[in-house]
Amino acid sequence: MLVPVRPAAASVVVTAFGRTLTPGEWERENGVPATLIGKRIKLGWTPEDAVSRPVRSKRTARTVTVGGETLAIHEWSERTGIPTAVISSRLSIGWTPERAVSEPIRKRRGTGRQGVVIGGERLTIREWSERTGIPANVISNRLNRGWTPERAVGTPVRKRRGPKPDRSPTVREWSERTGIPANIIHVRLSRGWTLERAVGTPARKRRGPDLEEITVGGETLTVHGWAERTGIPVATISNRLNRGWTPEDAVFRPVRKEPRAITVGGERLTIREWAERTGIPINVISGRLYAGWSPERAVGAPARRRRRTGRRGVVIGGERLTVREWSERTGIPANIIYVRLSRGWTPERAVNTPVRPRRRRDA
Repeated sequence: MLVPVRPAAASVVVTAFGRTLTPGEWERENGVPATLIGKRIKLGWTPEDAVSRPVRSKRTARTVTVGGETLAIHEWSERTGIPTAVISSRLSIGWTPERAVSEPIRKRRGTGRQGVVIGGERLTIREWSERTGIPANVISNRLNRGWTPERAVGTPVRKRRGPKPDRSPTVREWSERTGIPANIIHVRLSRGWTLERAVGTPARKRRGPDLEEITVGGETLTVHGWAERTGIPVATISNRLNRGWTPEDAVFRPVRKEPRAITVGGERLTIREWAERTGIPINVISGRLYAGWSPERAVGAPARRRRRTGRRGVVIGGERLTVREWSERTGIPANIIYVRLSRGWTPERAVNTPVRPRRRRDA
């Protein structure tokens, strides 16, 4: 605790370990600075801890020797008035210790107005820049790093390395060269197109799938025209072209009409027939096969029941119906009701919210 010796006295004493001494006396005895003792007591330390706990050692400060005298950088800073960060920066870029602690700091402001003197001629940085062709910001940065004015305005700017002669153009460069959007080139390459084909095939104009014109065997028709001639749906032709099919294959290859069939236990049935026999939805069986399930497992593992659906049905207003029955009553497809319920919709909202019609592309 701090106990004033006299009301008029400026000094204070600290009583600890049964002894009463001034902070200076405690400093001489224990090595704890007197100012630190006072701060510790103000922060609530006990007198015993305040006067006896050792001072935590700080990281060893970097020292610099100039003229036979060795001081820490912050001490040179206090003596010369040059900020510690400036001295450290100068030493890190190779300045001698004598120059780092003795050369005055250039004032940042005023450099442009006062100018830079070279060979007895004073010009602003901007004027030196116009004369030498070196950007003004480069000259300013060089001076800030300690370059001499002569070197700052006389050293040519190092040219950035250009592309190597044997380097292949980037996708962006091919895009600028051919006019084909870069994302289209990326997609084509990811789909296995050769580089020549990816950058040499013109991008199809987005005018709607049925108005787009394609040429097959020297004859040019719209996708709609080819669809009427071959009987292949417009959407099928358009999707084939988007997936990289040649125009000939896109408009002439027949659509596979035979449903996919799988064999289980020596019996071969279509996926729809297996779904009807097992009660597992078609999309579930197809998804399982796509994920690598064996045919036996795909049609034999029971489907997980959806919450609030199935045979127990969905209760709305005290009436319980299956999802399919609610679908028949409201006209909303059963799969949409399933999806809505799986996303947390309430049963009332799931079966009563009209289906938003899909937008059709204008011809």
